[in-house]
Formats: sequence, C-alpha cells, structure tokens
Amino acid sequence: MQSETREITRTYNGQDQIDLMEMLEDYLRCLKKYWLQLLLVLITVAAATVTYMNYTYSPVYSAKITYAVKKTGDTSVDSSLTRRLSSSVGTITDAPEFRDELSANMADSVPEKSFWFSSQYTDGANLYTISVNSGKYKYVDELLDAFQKIYPSWVDKSNGSVALEIVDITNASATPVNEYSLIDYLVKGILAGLVIVVCLATLYVQTLHTVRKEKDMRKVTSRSCVAVIPDVKIKKRSKSTKSQLLISNKRIDWGYKQSLLSVQSRLDMQMEKNGQKVLLVSSTLPQEGKSHISVNLALAALQNDKKTVIIDGDMRNPSVGRMFGFEGQSLGLSDYFDGKADVEEIMIKSGNLSVISAGTRNGGISGIISDSKMQDLMEYLRRNFDFIVIDTPPAGLFSDADILAKYADTVLYVVRYDHASVKEIQEGMSSFIQNNKLSGYVINQSHGSLSSYGKYGKYGYSKYGHYGHYGKYKRYIKTAEKEMNTEDSL
Repeated sequence: MQSETREITRTYNGQDQIDLMEMLEDYLRCLKKYWLQLLLVLITVAAATVTYMNYTYSPVYSAKITYAVKKTGDTSVDSSLTRRLSSSVGTITDAPEFRDELSANMADSVPEKSFWFSSQYTDGANLYTISVNSGKYKYVDELLDAFQKIYPSWVDKSNGSVALEIVDITNASATPVNEYSLIDYLVKGILAGLVIVVCLATLYVQTLHTVRKEKDMRKVTSRSCVAVIPDVKIKKRSKSTKSQLLISNKRIDWGYKQSLLSVQSRLDMQMEKNGQKVLLVSSTLPQEGKSHISVNLALAALQNDKKTVIIDGDMRNPSVGRMFGFEGQSLGLSDYFDGKADVEEIMIKSGNLSVISAGTRNGGISGIISDSKMQDLMEYLRRNFDFIVIDTPPAGLFSDADILAKYADTVLYVVRYDHASVKEIQEGMSSFIQNNKLSGYVINQSHGSLSSYGKYGKYGYSKYGHYGHYGKYKRYIKTAEKEMNTEDSL
C-alpha cells in the first residue's frame, strides 16, 4: 500500500510531457460536445463587436502638409533637428496660446475639441509631415491654411531661426480616412468571437480531469489496466427491438466480444494463481457500464467451462435480471436475508450459469444484509461454483460496494471514458486500494483507435434514475428509458 501511494505521488507531482495530438483531440471533443454553445458565443461576441464599433464610429477627415528642414546644410544635423521638430508638434499645437492664435486666423469658430494634430517623421531624412484631423470635413482645409500661417513662427520661438520649406500640401477628401466598412467590422467581430471561443475551449481543456487514457489513471493507482473496451453498437436488424450489449448476442461486434473475453481471461489467470473465486465489479458513478461488464464476464467464464454464478448486489436499482430477461423475479438476495427463501430458491439456473437477483425489497445493502447469512451464502457458492461475480451500486455514491467487498476476493473497477473526474475515481476506489482488494481496472467505452465501433448509450446501458436526488452527482443521472430486452435471455 505504501509503495503504491509513493508511486501515485510521484506521478501526480510529476510534469507530464505535452501531447499535442491529445490536446487536439480535447479541442475537437470540446467542439463536438459544445458546438452549439460555442456557436452562440461566437455569434454573440461578433454581434456585440459590430454593434460597439458602429456605435463608436466617427468619421475622420485629414489634410496634410510636408515640410523640409534646411538650417545647416549638414544632412545629419538637419535630420536630427527634423526629428526634434516632429516630436514637438504635439506640445506646440496643444498650447492654449497656439490654439487662440489659430482661431484668430480663421473666419469660422471651430469647437476646441473637434480637431487635433499629428506628425510623422522618416528616420534619416529632413522631411516631416503634419496632419490636421477633424470629424467635420468643412473645418479641415481652413484649419490647415491657418496652421501653415502661424506654425513657422512658433518653430522659430522654440528652436531659433529654422528655414522650413513646404514640400507638399494635401487637402482633405470628402471620403473619411477611416472609411466605414460593415464587412471589415464583421470580420473583426468574427475574429473577436473566435478568440473568445478558443479561450473558452482552452479553459475546458485545461480543466478537463476525466480519464481517457491509462496514464490518467496513474494519478489514482499503480495497478494495471486490464483492458480498454471500445465504444460499440449492435448490428441491428431492420425490425428488431433494441438489444443488450451481451457477448451472447450474435449481432455484437467481434472486437467488443474479444475485449471482454480478454478481460475474463486475464482475471481468470490472476485469480487461479491466487486461489480466488469471487470477483466484485464496481465503478465510481452510474452509467459507466459496470453491470454490463459483470454480466459479460459471467458469460465469458461459461465459454471456459466454468460453473458460474452472478449476484445482483445493487438492491437500489437492480439490473442484472433485466439484462437476462427475467425482471420482476419474485425471490432474490433480499428475500434470502429476510428468511423468505433459501439459497436454492433464489437461484435461477441455466446450464452452468446461475443468477441471484436483488430480490423483492429495495434499499441500501447495509439495511438488508445479514452478515451470518452472507457468510453462509458465500461458503455455499464457493463450494459449488468456479467463478462468482458480484455486481454492486456505484462506489462513488454509496457504501454498498465497500460492504460487499468484505466477501469478495478481488475487485475489478470500471472507469468509463471521459465520465468521472480523477478525484471522484480516487475517492470511489480508495477503500479497495487500502484493503488491497483491487486487481485492476478497465477503461470502458473508449473513443480511441477503436472509436469506429460507435456509441454504447443507444444499446442497453441501464439508467440510474433512482439515484437522481444525490446532490452533486445529479448531473450524471438521466431519465430512465424503456428497458431493452435481449434475444439471448435465460
């Protein structure tokens, strides 16, 4: 246990190398999952940007005058003086005295804040250009005329006698220099929207703490991944009803069957080596596929000629019986604990496979279980069966799995791809690790290289509607669908 904790700490504190392909997959998953929300954000930001730019748009008209500086005849000296004169334009034109003199040389009165001056200088040259700018076209040329009359004398006051030669004068055009363009605003709005969308997607990627690969589980446990089970769909007939994902179903994909057989084979080798018979299967949250894994492991054991029994320990929302097609069985585990039936009466047999359903009384296992009766039951099953599977409620929600783990030899933990967070998995798995019961885990419904198999959710994963009132986990619970029967029932 201590060595595993040290291993987890090293992995958790270590800095993983950035996987660009993985990041790209995360961005694509975000786009696929939230494309409508991101599209709405893009449209909203683009519309807000265009609206703001339209509201704040003000046309600017400009006239220009270019001066050549001739004082010493030395190019480098005159160039330095030109640079100084260009940088001083703002100081001169902002002076109240300059503005008063400028107004005195104009026929019309111009509002004080309706115009401004700017200057542009080319490094190494003795030329600089002064622009007169205003939001009113009618003022610009008159302002330029008044400016060129008084400006040279203001230059002489601050720099001594300077010979300024007018090289070029460009009067204002009726077209503003910042011409209005709705297309330009739309492009800018879309770019702004894309920036926000990328930022939101990046935030999603950076805060994504679910499990998608084996390396994500290194933060939880150093135990090995038994298998990565692909996301699949059934080869349905045109008029067939929905079916369960059982390996006994002939329409189930071959790759999916092989992955389950591989899980059973690896567990079988490990359990036989350790003299173990009882496997408990659990998960962190609902809808991770643990019940399907439990049932399929039982079916896989039959192919190895093992006399097998599966126990539905999920008395809150039993599903094993439903998968085999006998939902509503009158007697089961709860009836055994209540003394209403003995072991033989609660077992439904079909060849080498036996099923013990949850029974007629629902509730938490702690309020139903009888320790002595459970010990007797497990002793009977160990004597008469080669492989015993116990399906449980989610360990991240209830203590039922911890209670039942007392009677199991080892635990297989089911982790659904991109479902529960690493922290939630760590909390759900912790007791199995502490008690040294965890044999390993499977990553279920993987969207990796086997993603072409499709989607699990459409084909038989039971919905934990009864768990919907459990606080922060409510987001994992979906409304129950009509249950699906299998052609391969007992």
